[in-house]
Formats: sequence, structure tokens, C-alpha cells
Amino acid sequence: MEAGDLIERLVWANYAGLNIHVRPSSVETYQKRISGLGRRDLAGPKWTHKKQPADFIKTRWQLLLMFASGFADMFLFKFWLFCAFATFLIVVFKTDIVSGLVHGTFPILVVVCLHLFFRYPFTWFLERNPDFIVKDLGCGFFRPTGMVKFRTWREETFEAPFIEFDPYISYHVQPKGPVSYKLQLRHRYSGWQTAVAEVHSTQKEELYAHWDELQRYMDVSHPLPDIPALEPYRHLDPTTAEYDGAGKRQRPSDYWATLDLEWWEQEGYPAHMEKIRNFPWDTLEDQMQYSVSNLNEATMA
Repeated sequence: MEAGDLIERLVWANYAGLNIHVRPSSVETYQKRISGLGRRDLAGPKWTHKKQPADFIKTRWQLLLMFASGFADMFLFKFWLFCAFATFLIVVFKTDIVSGLVHGTFPILVVVCLHLFFRYPFTWFLERNPDFIVKDLGCGFFRPTGMVKFRTWREETFEAPFIEFDPYISYHVQPKGPVSYKLQLRHRYSGWQTAVAEVHSTQKEELYAHWDELQRYMDVSHPLPDIPALEPYRHLDPTTAEYDGAGKRQRPSDYWATLDLEWWEQEGYPAHMEKIRNFPWDTLEDQMQYSVSNLNEATMA
């Protein structure tokens, strides 16, 4: 149903300073939350100066959500309904109209009931009880220690230093047909890997910014990425506090909290994304090759 290949290895320790988590929706959510107008029952732990959390949902819940989305989605619902109606016609053709009404309509009723259940009451329940399936599994990217933790397909926790992972962009074909790209980190010495972000094929450049931002978050010699989610914690991180105190941020401490959202959505953010798309990512030199001997052989072992 889904296949992927590692097609491009990204570079280490050369930063463009371009952040990805500055979408208008992120700014709006942040402004609402600090003003007390937004929802405070968002699922999962917060991104702080110590941890960028990941892997909130256990595998069994992921399977349930995949099953639910298969019936809640209108396109797939029409597909299942077509299959059920085809079954009805086959039963009528093989037997008679009475048997068709008795046995052939059952799959149609099942599909309709599952669609209505997962699209309305199931969705309503999850929106009001986000922590029901979203749990903090203790996984994520830990800035103070430089460690990475994630869940493997065996539902075990794998932990290793961030510098032991090699970043790749992989190419995926989704069940519905569209092509997407994923940013994946593959442990150089064990082969375990975890996905960081996924975008549509037309937005591949965003994954470079994802990797750039994540590296700077894990690099304690650099300040925290200047994004809305981390603004409340900048004064708590020693490197960032020193950086801001020296006036190098060149922004007020409440920049994201007071930003004109309308301007950012119409002018600021489009200009920012244009910088990401036009940045010469392929000119950045990989610094990891000077630290790891036989890097290319090790990464593909």
C-alpha cells in the first residue's frame, strides 16, 4: 500500500537559519493560548527548551485511526459504497431479488453505519478528549542531553545520540496515489529510523528547513529556533538567553505574541516561504564527513 526509498542524504552542521514552524496557524494558536482565548486541552506535551516531543500515539491506536479514516474520508466512503453496491448486484444476479435484498443490502448498511460513526460521534469524541489516545511516551528530541528517543515497530523505545543519525529524504507513494516526501533519521550503526516530517511532492524544500531547524534546536551552541512555540522558553535556555541579552535576536521578547497576524499571513509568511524555496540548499557542505570515516558506507550498512 505504501513504498519508500531513501533518495537524498542531507548535510550536517551547515545552517541556513530558516525555520518551518512559523505558519500563520502556529502563530494564531500561540497568540490565542497566551491570551487565554484558545483551547488549553491540546493533546500531548509541549515543545520546550528541553524537549521536542514525538511519538504520541501507540501503534494500536494508529491502526484504529487508519481504519477510522478509511471510512470517514468521503472519497474512500464512495469507494466502499461502490464495492458494497457491486456486491448487492452480484447477489441479485446469482440468486434472486429477494435474496439480494436480504443479503446484498447488508454490506451497504455496514459501510454507511461505519462512515456515519467514524465521521461524526467518533470524531466529536476525539476532539473533546484528545488525551484518550495521545499519550506522552517519553520520546522526542532532548536538547540538554543531545539524545533522541523513538518507538520502533516492535513498540520498543530506541535511544541514541542525535549525532549518530543520518538525515534522508525518502520518496513515498500513498495508497490514494499522491506522491509525498518524508524527512527520516536513520541510525548510522543499527539501521533503526524514525520519520520527522512529511510533505507533498511540491513542497520538498520544506523538509530542508525542517532539518535545519531541528539541527539548531539540538545544537546547544546555538540559540533556540525563533518560532512561536519556543518564545516563552527563550529566557530559560542559557545559550538563547545570552544571545537575546546581547541584542542579537533583533526582535522584542514578545515578537510572536504581538505579531500582526493578518500581515504575517498575507505578506510575511509568503516571503519567508519564498526564502526557503529559493535558498541554495545544494551548496551547503556536509560537516559530518570530516568527523565520521567511511560515512557513506556506514550509513547504508
